[in-house]
Order: sequence, then structure tokens, then C-alpha cells
Amino acid sequence: MSEKMFTVSIIGCGARGKDVYGSYMKKSPERYKIVALCDINRERLEMGKNDFGVGEENCFTDEDEFFKEKRSDILVIATQDKDHVRNCLKALRCGYDILMEKPITDDREECKKILEAQEKYGGKILICHVLRYAPAFLK
Repeated sequence: MSEKMFTVSIIGCGARGKDVYGSYMKKSPERYKIVALCDINRERLEMGKNDFGVGEENCFTDEDEFFKEKRSDILVIATQDKDHVRNCLKALRCGYDILMEKPITDDREECKKILEAQEKYGGKILICHVLRYAPAFLK
């Protein structure tokens, strides 16, 4: 029995989005295919496009254009911290399952909005606390 192939979109093509999550997924082509990218920085977007072989028609510098439709099974949210909630709410409305870089937010009301949207639209949300087990943090 073969494992399911997941299509992936990434919003935020910097160190975490492109270099960590994207490169990890690229190493497992039988499992993940990166199909769409969004970043406000055109240079980072171009690097991601070239690294992952994403077509120009699936590369966006405008998040409103990007969120006009669901483009993949999974969305990696690796934008600036202040943008996480807005991106997550838009992604849930589109029907994505989400891998979101920490922090979610420091605002309780925003957490409630995310929970309400998740209950309304479905979709799974996984928050990455990637440094939790790093040697410096363990020490």
C-alpha cells in the first residue's frame, strides 16, 4: 500500500517556509509536491519557484490573489508572526489543512476566532514549535 501524496502550498518563502519545511518536503517527492507559493518578497518567491519547480501561474506576491481559491491539500504558513492569524483564517475558509509556524498569537480573542473558524470550516491545524528539542533549548 502506497502512502498518500500531499500537495503543498507555502505562504512565506523565507528561512522557515522555503529552507526548512519546503526543503524537507522536497526530499520526500513520493509524499509531497509543492504546487503554489506566496511571498511579498519577489526575490524569495523566485528562489522558491526555482527550487521547487513551481510554475509562474502558481506564484503570488499578493495574498488576496493567493487565497482566492484552495491550491493544495496543505498550506504551510511561515509568514511574519503578526500575519499568522489573518493567514490562518483565510486558509481555513479555503478548506486547507494547515502547518503553521509558531506563535499562533498572544491574543486570546484571536485564538477563539481561529477555533471558531476551524469548527465552522473543518481543517486541521498543526503548530510547529521547532526549537523545543534543540540542544540549546534543552540545556
